[in-house]
Amino acid sequence: MTSCRRILAALALAALALPAQSAGRDVSPLEAIGWKLFFDPLLSKPRNTSCASCHIPENGFESGVALGEGAYGDTLPRNAPTVVNLADAEFFFWDGRAGSLEEQARGPIENPIEMDLALDEAARRVRDEAAYATAFGRAGINDITIDAIAQAIAAFERGLATGPALFDKWLAGDRSVFNEAQERGRMIFFTRGQCATCHFGPNFTDGAFHNIGTGTADDPGRSKISEDDYDIGAFKTPALRNWKGREPFMHDGRFETLDDVLAFYNEPKTDALGQTELDPLDLSEQDHSDIKAFFETLNGPWPDLAPYEAAWQALQ
Repeated sequence: MTSCRRILAALALAALALPAQSAGRDVSPLEAIGWKLFFDPLLSKPRNTSCASCHIPENGFESGVALGEGAYGDTLPRNAPTVVNLADAEFFFWDGRAGSLEEQARGPIENPIEMDLALDEAARRVRDEAAYATAFGRAGINDITIDAIAQAIAAFERGLATGPALFDKWLAGDRSVFNEAQERGRMIFFTRGQCATCHFGPNFTDGAFHNIGTGTADDPGRSKISEDDYDIGAFKTPALRNWKGREPFMHDGRFETLDDVLAFYNEPKTDALGQTELDPLDLSEQDHSDIKAFFETLNGPWPDLAPYEAAWQALQ
């Protein structure tokens, strides 16, 4: 119970520092440019795919399918992770191969099975568009390079934050907001359910890499980047804040529903690639239902994109 209280205390402090959600705040010129670029297929070689093709706002800025498609119809090897609530993240992509949002933004553009556009060509295309030249100029950037493009997209993504959830009201001291099932689920989440071992902090993720038994010989996860056998089968912990709408789940989208995920954690695989960190939980059907009820309290409003469009128009 002592460790549980420590986790809750740390979570309470971190939650006070949640980034402001997109609605009701000023959008900088660079963020507005990033918004426009995020939705612009100009950044793919055949001009048919944008960042938003896989990071769809209506699907929690994920793809809504297990594995998305690249510009030429190639099936992508992993599920598209959300780009929301990443302002304080240290690693990006499921294997953590990018160390900043700027680096993350560049990767899909030049990836041959995603957008397949050389970075110098991407910069030339943007420079040739009068609207972008005007907007970047008003943002104080006269030399439109790939770095400037990545900075703009990263600025947009960095500002994408979800709004307060029911859990935040509980955390602020209003214990009446939870019903009995949600309160039981909260206790299970932070104790015998072991969820808070990895899912803690303002967005309910430690941002680290863990082996939960979902790695395969074709995709051993973090170990391909770290070259450390300890990381075989390890993937980045996904955030649980605003999980609803981001189905399917896991790095390969193998689980269609939250029920599937909870069932997997209750009886984890025994033939996992590498050393799995999971133990059987032996939770009852009632426990399962209560944890689901608690999970519902983690969902809040999604970012409002209207201010970005208005800010873009103001740059023209």
